Amino acid sequence: MSLRKISSYLLVSMILTACGGEEDYTPKPRGYFRIATPEQKYEKLDIDCPFTFDINAAAEWQPLKKHDCWGDVYYPSIKARLQLTYKPVTPENLDTLLSDGHELAFKHVVKADGIAEKLYSDDVRGIHGILYNIRGEAATNTQFFVTDSTEHFLRGVLYFYAEPNEDSLRPVNDYMYQEVVHLIETLQWQSSLP
Repeated sequence: MSLRKISSYLLVSMILTACGGEEDYTPKPRGYFRIATPEQKYEKLDIDCPFTFDINAAAEWQPLKKHDCWGDVYYPSIKARLQLTYKPVTPENLDTLLSDGHELAFKHVVKADGIAEKLYSDDVRGIHGILYNIRGEAATNTQFFVTDSTEHFLRGVLYFYAEPNEDSLRPVNDYMYQEVVHLIETLQWQSSLP
């Protein structure tokens, strides 16, 4: 055999040996990108509405032009939008507002694995309401409504610009749930009476 053939066989056998390795190959599980959530630094939201609350410094208030005091708290870095709708309370509409807030949250029960309710009642600030934590592949995982039952009603719904996937969105959903808790706990009504 020629030296050239021997060198070729030797090179091929070295390459094949180098390509070997562990016989027990375990595929990696499917993973998701880590989503960095904004730092939780807050400032008072200063808008011309009968309510105010602390807003994350990384979020933006985007008012809706069609309705006074309706708007979105938008988190651009995580593409989350907390839609807020404000309605003045009258003796005629309070029951309807409360019923609608509850029904709209429970419309997601079809896709939800479960819905947990957290009750809020603060007589000093006049804040009474329910925070819904919806688990599963629902379009929204966090909803709430709060009222003082005499003048003010505020409802919020959290949306992401992403397909609902509980596994990949869980860290961001948990973060946004805490943001909503902070909003409710810092919410203050501003009297619309003279």
